[in-house]
Amino acid sequence: MTIHYVDASAWAKLLVEEPESGPLAAYVDERLAAGETFASSHLLVTELHRLAARVGAAPTSVTAALSVLALTLPDAATFRAAGLLAGQVRSLDALHVASALDLGVVDFVSYDQRQLAAAATAGIPAASPGAVPAASPAAHDGRAL
Repeated sequence: MTIHYVDASAWAKLLVEEPESGPLAAYVDERLAAGETFASSHLLVTELHRLAARVGAAPTSVTAALSVLALTLPDAATFRAAGLLAGQVRSLDALHVASALDLGVVDFVSYDQRQLAAAATAGIPAASPGAVPAASPAAHDGRAL
C-alpha cells in the first residue's frame, strides 16, 4: 500500500485558499485516483478544527477534508520517538514525523520547512506541491495555523 503522510500546513490549504492549494489538490486527487492512501495523526483533527474556528470555516468543511484520510493515534513509542528526533522541530510537528515513520510512508506532505527537514533527516522524502522554495529552513514555517 502506498501511503502519503500529511500535516496541518498541507491539509489546511484545502480549507484556506493559498497559492499552493490548487497544486496540492491536484496532487491529492491524482494519487487518490490511483488507489493511494493519505494518512495523518489524530493531531490533525484538532489542528484543522482550531484553524476553522479562527478563519470562520464551517466545521463540515473540516469533516470533509478529514474524510479522505486514514487517521492514526500515536502510542507511547511514537511519543518517545518524537522526542528523540534530530533537529529544531516543534513538539507536535515531531509527533507528526514520528507518526509518519510508524506508517512507513512514501513521502511527507508539508509546507513547514523545519518539519520537512526533520522528516528528511529521518529518511522520509518531502513533497510540497506548488511550493516556492524558502530562503532558509527558518524563513517560513508554511503554516496557516
